[in-house]
Amino acid sequence: MKSIKKYILSLGVVAAAMSLGSCTGDLDLQPIDPSTVNSSQFADDPEGYMNRVLAEIYQSFVTFGPNGDSQIKAADGGMTTFQRAIFNLEEIPTDEASWFSSSDAGLFTLQYGNISSDNDMILATYSRLLVNIALCNSFIQAYNNGDFHLTGDLVAKGEDAVRQCKILRSACYFYLIDLFGNVPYADETVAIGTNAPQLSRAEIFNLVTKTLEDVIAEYGSANKAAAYGYVGKDVAQGVLVKYYLNAEVFTGTPRWNDCLRVANDLISAHKGTGFRNSGLAENWFDIVSAKNKDFAIGGSNACSEILWILPADADHIESYSGAALLMLAGIKTDEEKARIGVSNGWGCFKGRPQLVNRFQWNEPTQATSPDKRVAFWSTSKDGYTNEMKNMTLSGWKESGYTQTKLINRYLNADGTVNMNDDGLAPASGDGRVTTACPMLRLSEIYLSAAEAILHGAGAKADALEYVNLIRERAGVRAWQANELTLETLQDERCRELYQENCRRTDLIRYGKWTSGYNWAWKGNAANGTDFPAYYNLYPIPAQIVSMSTYKQNPGY
Repeated sequence: MKSIKKYILSLGVVAAAMSLGSCTGDLDLQPIDPSTVNSSQFADDPEGYMNRVLAEIYQSFVTFGPNGDSQIKAADGGMTTFQRAIFNLEEIPTDEASWFSSSDAGLFTLQYGNISSDNDMILATYSRLLVNIALCNSFIQAYNNGDFHLTGDLVAKGEDAVRQCKILRSACYFYLIDLFGNVPYADETVAIGTNAPQLSRAEIFNLVTKTLEDVIAEYGSANKAAAYGYVGKDVAQGVLVKYYLNAEVFTGTPRWNDCLRVANDLISAHKGTGFRNSGLAENWFDIVSAKNKDFAIGGSNACSEILWILPADADHIESYSGAALLMLAGIKTDEEKARIGVSNGWGCFKGRPQLVNRFQWNEPTQATSPDKRVAFWSTSKDGYTNEMKNMTLSGWKESGYTQTKLINRYLNADGTVNMNDDGLAPASGDGRVTTACPMLRLSEIYLSAAEAILHGAGAKADALEYVNLIRERAGVRAWQANELTLETLQDERCRELYQENCRRTDLIRYGKWTSGYNWAWKGNAANGTDFPAYYNLYPIPAQIVSMSTYKQNPGY
């Protein structure tokens, strides 16, 4: 299949809108485009229409909607984009992030951990995930019904597209059950317009993990890489690792052996390239700078650490999510804009002191660090203070470090960041940058495998090797065996994966989300305070409950 870049811009040709059960009206799903094409026209160009419909699905993971019109009207369109919707619920209430802009009322209150069933950010995330699931199901149903009129070699292409839809759908269900627990479940066997049943997260876990195991088996032993921007076997395995890593939370029964089994299969498939032949990019900066797409599946480099990437193209793709969000939201000054390689800075997003304190610093003032993962931060050397006096825009400078992870700049031949004018990558306004957003990286798989091992699934020597690959690539010293514990591994996972949409999930798995660990302004207390136990789940949005038979989560 050709690269997604050719088709993701085909906004005028789209799949017919469809529903997940009877909740289409509840989600306020808008028509994608006035020139909607129906399946009766697919026979005119079977491959072309199939590619375009599939591209519309991928577009729903990258932008908020075609032609600048958000598919979801629950909140500001940019905030309903897939990555950002998840980021809002996974990162903003944690020790890794905060949101200073009170004009974004739902997000501003969410940063304190204040949760209510009528929060528009919660509705936006719930809606985005269900809409994307519905799009995937519609494609599979169209294929199964013969709507694309595929013959000959196109049948195999259609089968592969179906696998991709199952992988994307499975990823959405991971976040749905992780955030909301018991949710509506529909696959391609549920007829459009019928009521999707609300299943338990354990039931959905079992259904989706079986789907992913089956998809991986269909791919077989061959590890043919997906085209750039698409998902394939690697993402299926990576998402399955995430399910098994959190199995005890989701079902009450740990699956550490399965987590390690799938993780090691994926790691083995990538060995032989990159940093010490690990499959990790040779240089940390490779995966966070403007040519990080080269190090993604389907990219031009033999090493493909980024298993799932959300494509960016400053000339064509506008998205107030992904890399644009992670760059622009966390900077404010002209110096920071120049350093990152963008022309604007929103000045509303920062991490919290607890994240800063996890890193190694060269001096007590926490000004500079040997750790490459903080290379683009503004710290005390730039006049910032590593304490969070408040979370208001008026206190921006005195309330935490800026913690930029991605940059819109190229690298020099020696792997250092090119800070000159010729190092700038194209950037055309707020929602357009060249750097793409990693959604899932091989380093996460290494750390998940190490965690499974420390829970008894394998040899600790392997876990130590896996973690030290991560540490040494980042520029910090390797650990000795006695330094690797579940506690220190948790901190290393935070250092490597901060802002990558897994922090709340991790804290829940560690037993540190509601109690046992506090951070600045948790529970709206300066030094933090415990959450109620029922905060382990977000509420089902009130709009959904009032218009359906779905049960609300306890406590809301």
